[in-house]
Amino acid sequence: MSESLLISKQLEVAWKKVDDLFLPNNSWLTDQAKCKNIQKKLSYFNKGHNSRPEHIDQVYKFLSRGVNLTQAAIDWENPAISGSPRHDTGKNRGIQWKLVIAYSGFEIATKGLMNCYKDKSIKPLTFQKIIDKSDLPRYSSLKHPGSDNSKNLEKWLSREEIAMGKFLGLSGKDAEIIQHWMVKSRPINNWLDGFRLAKAF
Repeated sequence: MSESLLISKQLEVAWKKVDDLFLPNNSWLTDQAKCKNIQKKLSYFNKGHNSRPEHIDQVYKFLSRGVNLTQAAIDWENPAISGSPRHDTGKNRGIQWKLVIAYSGFEIATKGLMNCYKDKSIKPLTFQKIIDKSDLPRYSSLKHPGSDNSKNLEKWLSREEIAMGKFLGLSGKDAEIIQHWMVKSRPINNWLDGFRLAKAF
């Protein structure tokens, strides 16, 4: 079984367990006992979840959207954008967009679980909380790309070239983790830095 098929199956199993808690659809809008049961489960992730039907509805929508986006990223087998999939540029753009879709799904689902769906983006503390609450496997170290162009990237990220950093959308912690991995050639060794790197990309 391919890695993407295995991940897809794991996501399907996890989502079925969550979906079973909510089903049938919209039943939480009129069933207060069901809302309280769902709220009790959600409290594991954040005690700020409440049992109001509109809150439960919002969380379900976030979880559903997040899972669907993540599944779409997994299902995109040969990502390529703008041109032939045989050319590296098209492949690299496709891989980047696949990551964007997967991260967006993860972010949306995490906002629902962690009760922070009004936040613009996930904060590092929230990343750590979701890691602590999840049963994640040991993180496989991600080696740095070892590019000969790291000096150029370092220049882009430096204060002298702040306009380029802004153009790339890099600032604060995003620029810091890219610099750690690509410029300083240090591996990513834990889930927190892995999430931060995915966010930066």
